[in-house]
Amino acid sequence: MTAVDQLIAEIKALLSTGAISYNSASEGSDTYEGYIFALIVSTASRHGATVRYEDVHGAKANKLVFRTSPGQLYSTTQSYTHAVVEFDGAPPLEVHLGVRVQGTSGVLHECDVLVLSADEAALSRVQRMAPRGTHCILVVECKYYAASSLEIGLARNFEGLRADVRTQREIFVSNTRSASIVRYLDARNREFEGNVLPKSPQVGYLEAEIRRTFKSYLSKHTPSAII
Repeated sequence: MTAVDQLIAEIKALLSTGAISYNSASEGSDTYEGYIFALIVSTASRHGATVRYEDVHGAKANKLVFRTSPGQLYSTTQSYTHAVVEFDGAPPLEVHLGVRVQGTSGVLHECDVLVLSADEAALSRVQRMAPRGTHCILVVECKYYAASSLEIGLARNFEGLRADVRTQREIFVSNTRSASIVRYLDARNREFEGNVLPKSPQVGYLEAEIRRTFKSYLSKHTPSAII
């Protein structure tokens, strides 16, 4: 089984679905983003959230169609899938792949995986504008490199995104590890997790950070919630 096939199998298991748009010919970087999307959704579900899948029109998605290039959240060129996550007593959230977000400077930034309020997502679709980073609760930068090492420029780009988008939390995630990136991000007290692959111990560490994000979100809306 190839690395891509392993990621696809894990996505299907985490999302409890067999119908997804990835296949054996998909790029590793695309399926890796889908894998992180699946980890976020499954973590929410495991901690009590109800989850459903919708297309850009709000219709139920029977086959999950994932982006393989950055685009606008409100785009209707294809029926891209997002997840709607609802915890009791808190406003719903949406989880998206590969959408652009507006930074405080007005510049648009691509977010590999994004969690934001459903209200902000709805506003984006109605007004056909990129969602505002300040209304997002989590951005995950995903880096999948099969044959080469991670370059320091990737961490610098992440730092620039983090500084302008200003979400509640940003995490740098990769399938491998780079000493220079570790030193760079750690010196700036940024959240990162390397070697995140199916069945690795690092998956559990990332899921703990995702849970912490949802826990912080719930503390603002339903402090009595226990997850």
